Formats: sequence, C-alpha cells, structure tokens
Amino acid sequence: MSATDAPTGGLSAAHRRADGIRHVDDELVRLRRLVAMCSHLSAAAAQQTELEPVLRFLATNTNSSVAVLDRGFEVLAAAGAADGEGIVARTRSHAGQAGLKSVLAAAARNRRALRVPGRERDGSVVVAPVSVGDEVAGYLVAIRDDVGSDDVGSDDVGGMGGGIGGDLMLLASEHTAMVCGVLLGREIVVTAAAGRARRELVEGLLLARGQDDGEASRWAKHLGYDERQYHAVVSVALTKDSQAAEQAAVESLLTRLACDAILVSRTDEVVAIVAEPARGGGAVEHARRIATNCVTELGGRGLSVAAVGIGNQYRPAAEIASSYSEARRAVAAGERIGPGNVTLFAELGIHRLLLRFPDVAELRAFAEDILGRLVQEDETTGTDYVTTLSVYFKELGSPSRAAKQLHVHPNTVAYRLRRAEEITGLRLDLQRDRLMAEIAVEILEGMSSRR
Repeated sequence: MSATDAPTGGLSAAHRRADGIRHVDDELVRLRRLVAMCSHLSAAAAQQTELEPVLRFLATNTNSSVAVLDRGFEVLAAAGAADGEGIVARTRSHAGQAGLKSVLAAAARNRRALRVPGRERDGSVVVAPVSVGDEVAGYLVAIRDDVGSDDVGSDDVGGMGGGIGGDLMLLASEHTAMVCGVLLGREIVVTAAAGRARRELVEGLLLARGQDDGEASRWAKHLGYDERQYHAVVSVALTKDSQAAEQAAVESLLTRLACDAILVSRTDEVVAIVAEPARGGGAVEHARRIATNCVTELGGRGLSVAAVGIGNQYRPAAEIASSYSEARRAVAAGERIGPGNVTLFAELGIHRLLLRFPDVAELRAFAEDILGRLVQEDETTGTDYVTTLSVYFKELGSPSRAAKQLHVHPNTVAYRLRRAEEITGLRLDLQRDRLMAEIAVEILEGMSSRR
C-alpha cells in the first residue's frame, strides 16, 4: 500500500501536529511583535509630545483606524484610513443597542481595554480608557476592518507586520492608551504651569511687587500688553455667598465682551486690564461699557456681583498698579452705594476722601449734624431743600442753572436756599459753611443710593 493510500486518520494526526507547531510559532511571532510594539510606544512616551504620531504607529502596525476621544466624545487626535468623526460614527453604530456611552463607561469602570460587542462583518472595535492619574481623561478607540486576517508575514513600519490577533490587539490598545495618558498628563501639567506663570506675571503688574519700569515692561510684553495704547483696570468684586458661580460667569462674559483683555481671577474678584478700542473712545469708557454689559448679562442669569470699580487709564506698564489701586478704591465706594454698581475712580470726587473713613456711621453722624434738620423738614413737609442744595452745588452756585435743572423759577431756588440757611444756621456765602454743606450733601446722596 502506497503512502498515498495511507489511512486518512494517520494523515490527519500528522497534519494536526504540524498545524499545532505552526500555531505555536505564529503565537510566538505575534508575542514578539507585541513586545516590540510596546517597547516602541514606551520609548515614544519619553520622546513624543503629540498624540497623533503614537496613534499613527498603532494604526500602521495593526491595520486599524485609531482615535482618542475626550470625555465629551470630542476627537483629540486620529490616525488611519478613517478620520476621527468616522471612527466615532462607526463605533456608535457597532455598539448598537448597548450604546457608546455604556461601552465607554464599562471600559472606564474596569480600567481595561475591551472589545465592543457587535457584528463581526462591521469590523473589530476595541476601546481602552486613557487615564491621567486617578482620572479617566478620555478613550482610545481602534477599528480593524481585516477581521480574520492575522497575516504574520506582512511587512510594515518597523517590520512588525499587520496581524497580532484579537487578544493581543486588546493589549496593544491598552498599552497605547496608557502612553496617551502620559502625554495628556504632561500636557495638563505644562498648561497648568503656564497658567500659574501667567497669573504671577499679571499679579506682578497689579501689585508692582519689587519691579522697576523696565522689569514691568518686560513682564507686560509676555502678556501681550502694548505700551503704545492706554489701558484701564476693571475690578469685579464677587459676593461672599456665591463666589464660585459668579467667578465662572464673570470670566466667561469678560472673555467674550473683551476678548483682548488680560484677565486674572483672584480670591474674591476677577480683574481685567482693558486696552483702548481701535476705533477710539478711551480705555476708561470702553471698560465702563464692558463692565455695564457684564453686570446686565449677569442679572439676566440671576447672578450679581458686589461691585465693579474702574481705575484711570495709563500707557506705561509700570502704572497699571496705580490703575488697579484706583479700581479697588472705586469698588469700595460702589459697595457703599449698592450691589452691582459700576463706579469710576475718576468720578468719585469728594468720595475719594470719604473712603478713608472706615466707619460709615461716623460719616452719617457728620451729615446729620450739618443737614439733619433740613432732612427732617423735607420728610415732614415734602419740600426739596436738600435736592435743591445738591443741584445748586453741581451747577457751581448758579441759581439760574439750578432752576433750569429743577424745572422751577430762579426765584424759587433763591427762596429755598434762603430757607435752608435759616433751618440749618449755615451761611452759604461763607466758604467754611458751604464746604461742610457740600460734603454733607455728598454723604447723604451716597447713603440714599445705598438704600
């Protein structure tokens, strides 16, 4: 009997042994390829700063399309035949009733790569969590179209071949996700460090900490400050009860309303250094418009701030500390007037001195000593003596201009002024009495606005 006539069972046993040997050899090749890939990726973690080259390496060596998504499913980077949006769409379709969110949540919960259940003819889909420290910062998704192709003999970049098998694909994806986590973590650290450095530069300008004019100019250039333009500082003081919500809202609004402003958030305030607009109009008026719109939009969201202060405008970077100091003094005045008030330092007038009194009751007592009886007369009889005094002082002591503002006859103004002198015992033709009356009126108006 010839060898060709040998029983089928004998040949089958020999074939099975040969197939087993080939299978072991193939697995060893795949394992060596996986080890080589992981070694390459680990080296990339120390050298690369971008995600795309890492994903391209995995895609090329596994015949896959690969993407990294953030937790909102936005594509951070992608490589392979399909683009990022296509990878997301195919993964969502592949997941079917299970849902993409559920699949990704399972990968995040287990901190392991997993194969997305679905129809094999649609390709093999693998997802792996991308972890940064203890947090899952995103997900790696790899799609292979050559489902059954484990051609260990194919050549590609690095000479590693295309097929590594389903289980080894999970390991390769998981290792790549770990490398992506290292790169993302490094980017987060660099971004945070840059943010801290920027805050320190802004703080240095605002507080003028141990710097000369040249140093201030150098700091300012790093922030994009142009000393050829005027700048004014806006200080938005936050209320004590809801600082976190207000801070986020104010930052967002100021970023939109003053996109070229230099912003910094401090413990109880948000500060903006605002440049004069290109169309002209001055930095202070521009800052007032921005601040007013900010307060208005906050009110529409059911939020408010304690007060907003705006300093004078300056060109030299070294003078920004002066504008900030003025803005803070304007905030103090605004807080006395009422919540959300936008106050310009340039318009404080006598209040620049009155702010030096920390005890508001002391100011009120002074005003009542000077004009208390006049206030009582107005409340009792409905007269307008205090208002008439206020307008008279603002019109530089002109009865006719005051009468025009009050819409009364000049004789009426003269009569009211005479009665005011009789009731208070003051003489408005004496500089000392007139100055005390003006200060008392300013205090009373400030107290009234605060209520």
